[in-house]
Amino acid sequence: MLKYVLRLLLAVAAAVPSLNPALARYPDRPVTIVVPYTPGGTVDLLARLLGRELSQFSGQQVIIDNRPGAGGSIGAEYVAKASSDGYTLLMSTNSPLTTNLALYRTLHYDTLRDFVPIVLTGENGLVVVANPAVPVNSFSDLIALARKEPGVLSAGTSGNGTTAHIALAQINKRAGLQITHVPYNGGVPSLTAAMSGEVQITLTDIVPALPLIRDRRLKVLATTSERRPQVAPEIPTIAESGYPGFNIVAWNGLLAPKGVPAEVVQLLNAQINRILETPNLRKQIISMGIDPLGGTAEAFTSLLKEDIPRWKAMVIDAGAKLE
Repeated sequence: MLKYVLRLLLAVAAAVPSLNPALARYPDRPVTIVVPYTPGGTVDLLARLLGRELSQFSGQQVIIDNRPGAGGSIGAEYVAKASSDGYTLLMSTNSPLTTNLALYRTLHYDTLRDFVPIVLTGENGLVVVANPAVPVNSFSDLIALARKEPGVLSAGTSGNGTTAHIALAQINKRAGLQITHVPYNGGVPSLTAAMSGEVQITLTDIVPALPLIRDRRLKVLATTSERRPQVAPEIPTIAESGYPGFNIVAWNGLLAPKGVPAEVVQLLNAQINRILETPNLRKQIISMGIDPLGGTAEAFTSLLKEDIPRWKAMVIDAGAKLE
């Protein structure tokens, strides 16, 4: 893989000067990566790691600019309207680019029209965790209990319209259940509610849940991803538990405003792929609960085209509405 990346870098370097001499010096000033979420979250930490490595390669500072709000839409809109010179980029999850299209009546950007995908950086599933007092030890146990007592179990999530809410709705649909959705203002309040018994189960990101699972303050039942998480491969998938094809993940990736030079996209794509394949950096990313991906810009574009209608259908299934 490393030899492939090096060959790609050489090809890009050879092509850039012949097309635009200015691009041969890219970047010749600081690059800003906009993160549409608050500092300290998974995407923010990943953006800072990638930014640090890109800065070392280019010799130019990479600035992380947090612009949270409206489920990530504020930061996404800012980048959509930015200059297409390659110096303002977006590090985003799928929510602002897919789910929000179905949740918000008015968005001042269009994912496929206003952005150029650069590279898919990673993905992470959620974990289904239960209060220790709930008499279940597996996802199959949970299904059996929910069927035995319809409408009694409740599940916390990080909010209406979130990936966790969509995943819960899909579990209810696939298994024919009536688990009540209880939205909270973020993942931490949702975890707290599960530990206190305010709700019986919670769907949440794996990293904040892992210490609680290992301290036996919560029981883990399954992950919503079709693959077991690399940070905790002992956790089974919902697909393994009798629901083949079940796969609800939050992916993240790097994008630029429409019109960014193709040579810049190629250069950044090659560099991010190199970072994702570097063993010690890959280990750091996995420790964040993210399974590193990488790949071509074209593959990322195809994923967006597939995911926009898929997530819209799941939002409708969930009955997700923003107050």
